[in-house]
Amino acid sequence: MDAADRLSALDVTNLVVESHGAPMHVAALAVLGGAPLLDPSTGELRLGAVRALVGERLPRRLRQRLVVPPRGRGRPHWAAPAAVDLTRHVRTQQVPAPADEAALLELCCRLNERPLDRRYPLWEMWLLTGLGEGRVALLVRLHHVIADGVASLALLSSLLDPAPVASAAPPDPGQGAEPRPGDGEAGSRPPAVPAGAPPGGRAPAGRASLARWGAAAAGLTAARVAQVADLVRAGRAPALSFNRPVGGPTRIVLARADLARTKAVAHAHGGKVNDVVLAAVGGGARRLLAERGELTDELTLRVSVIASLRGPTAGATAGPAPVAGAAGPPSSAETAGGNRTGVRVIPVPVGEPDPVRRLERVVASTAAQRSRPPMQPGGRLLRHGMVAVMRRQRMVNLLLTNLPGPPEPLMFAGAPVLELFQLGQNQGNLGISVGVLSYAGTLGIDVVADARLVPDVDVFAAGLTETLDALGAR
Repeated sequence: MDAADRLSALDVTNLVVESHGAPMHVAALAVLGGAPLLDPSTGELRLGAVRALVGERLPRRLRQRLVVPPRGRGRPHWAAPAAVDLTRHVRTQQVPAPADEAALLELCCRLNERPLDRRYPLWEMWLLTGLGEGRVALLVRLHHVIADGVASLALLSSLLDPAPVASAAPPDPGQGAEPRPGDGEAGSRPPAVPAGAPPGGRAPAGRASLARWGAAAAGLTAARVAQVADLVRAGRAPALSFNRPVGGPTRIVLARADLARTKAVAHAHGGKVNDVVLAAVGGGARRLLAERGELTDELTLRVSVIASLRGPTAGATAGPAPVAGAAGPPSSAETAGGNRTGVRVIPVPVGEPDPVRRLERVVASTAAQRSRPPMQPGGRLLRHGMVAVMRRQRMVNLLLTNLPGPPEPLMFAGAPVLELFQLGQNQGNLGISVGVLSYAGTLGIDVVADARLVPDVDVFAAGLTETLDALGAR
């Protein structure tokens, strides 16, 4: 069995979390210019043609089924690629009247709430018709054991093509991704074995290389111990009304920002795109908590920020060559699969009324953390302990995921991709999560809320967009 077909420890953690009732999948929503997908004489979706295209380009991993051995028989792994019933995996549904953005998002919530069936390859695609102006929405769901957000974009890129337009600006290295060795910042892991090293992984100067690796590993351990100490010193996150066990229906609200303007704002204050997003998230929480009577002058939220541990180019390509049939070798997108993420916990001063001052304080906090690698759950006991307390934890208040998406316009089956969003999940006692995905010069922002805990999610979204406006990011 190929080593890439065995699940990593972090992937297994996602299965453990799901076994406790929390669906563990990632989703993306694309809004398409639907004319090429519709029959010109009937206006009906050309579903057969779409299925044929997907079947021709389907990556190897999406042809594999997950195998979970009995306890004590080894880690879960991926079975050999097999034929896929595309009538099960590629389906269509009409957006109910009035077929506006709210109706589309409500339908996406319903389709995205149920877990994926582990008896089949862990993905599905929905083409959602009936939107105005001839548009068609595309909802894609992948289980988290297949890939994290960055790898999901790389995996799905085999189904997309570059649009015939002039090239857009290259992606900002600071957008979402963590620094790598060679980026001019501290590395996040021990150095790799040099190319051409003899079997066993040792370079000719074996002892010296091993000593350097050991020193780097010791430094990594010391950094993580320091992170845990920082969390202990920071104390517990504030107890807020949206930090209760989730379990209600989901609501999603979308927002947009201009990527170039957001970069300009970030750079003017010595920060990154993610810092501007965090300041805006603070604005959303500030307005929501003010209306709920929970805002105080010194209130600081603790936001869990998902950090990628991948190389700077992963997920940044727009439309590589299609992946051939099941017999073909795994693509680079697939070998980058699985989950390679960590977490940073960022304090966001919600009590600060000035958006600029709030941004400056966020920049100072994130800059202080960049010399350390993100935290990662490690060890079976720690993973199970994390799952056991996630519905009553007091480490963080809110989850943020920020992904660098394709910088140039794309097409799906000849249809232009007009907008692109990631859609997250609420887990544990985090009633609000925010996802950000850049695409062709725009930041697509989704606010995902447990509708029982946050029926007033529109208030949060309004505060977020008002902050972006005040900072000049829209």
